[in-house]
Amino acid sequence: MRWVTDDAGRRWLVERVGRTSGIVPTRPREGLFPEPADIVRFSCESDKSEADREVTTRAGLLEQLTETELRALLNIAPRAPGG
Repeated sequence: MRWVTDDAGRRWLVERVGRTSGIVPTRPREGLFPEPADIVRFSCESDKSEADREVTTRAGLLEQLTETELRALLNIAPRAPGG
């Protein structure tokens, strides 16, 4: 679980909510399996009217991202299913 503040000053909770069987590489190679991927959800804690957002990233990447990179992901993340 991480926290990020967007350009408008809203505070977002960032957490891994699941893992997929994998991201298929853009150039498939024979004998390689899809790479595992994490489903990352952004939930706005300071403005509950903001819909949750979700994005898929390479497995284990969430812990390595800087705050600037998290903000960039938040900006491109679509609304979460059911949100």
